[in-house]
Amino acid sequence: MAAKRKPVTRADHDRLFFTRWVLFLIVANEAAGLPEVSRQRLHALLFMSFASSRYYAIEPLRQRARRTPQGPYYRHAHVALGGLVLGGMVSVEDFRAHPALRNLQFEGVFRPTLKGLKVARTLRETVMGARLYRFLLDMCLASAYTTNEYRTDSDVTEETSIARGGAVLDKILEADLTYRRAVKRYGDTLDLQEAPGEQTPTVEGLSSIEQRLELQGAYNRKDVVAAYQTLLMRRSVQVA
Repeated sequence: MAAKRKPVTRADHDRLFFTRWVLFLIVANEAAGLPEVSRQRLHALLFMSFASSRYYAIEPLRQRARRTPQGPYYRHAHVALGGLVLGGMVSVEDFRAHPALRNLQFEGVFRPTLKGLKVARTLRETVMGARLYRFLLDMCLASAYTTNEYRTDSDVTEETSIARGGAVLDKILEADLTYRRAVKRYGDTLDLQEAPGEQTPTVEGLSSIEQRLELQGAYNRKDVVAAYQTLLMRRSVQVA
């Protein structure tokens, strides 16, 4: 007797979509040559990607980030990360588990494995998969451009340069317009939007830069994202 097929629920769909988003982000980070992803940076990159995804006509995942001393935290993303590690699609180094009263957490440095790269390549064969990965890769490539601009020195070692690049990337993420607005509010969560359907400050900023670049001629979305992140970094340096 054939086994009954279990219907895919909305919750199942959201979990699978979150897992794909996390895997694509780790693969795109690697492809762009950015510093290896830490747990803290992964959640920050997720927040920034959700804040800017509508610029690429991609709906962000319907999850709220919890406010923590280390920055945004998505429980479903961390569960997805654990599944990717256990499934052999993501490797983890410097693993450290630590207690958290309300959240599942473990620390480490994460990179895609060969299996993870193959799975990501298969997932990109769908129309939505290709669009999502292109967006995340553009975001990571723009970050790589900005971090390289601010970390290049001839008198530093490669290890120091990578560490400096990671610090620059963290500053860009902390300076994101949507994140800055979210941290000013009180409460346990960091919301992307104040009202349904509202444009995030990040999308508004990207759209404003696009309008300016249109006047100069040819451009693409990656140029817009790179310009946005460069402006964030310059503002962060000026404030410091």
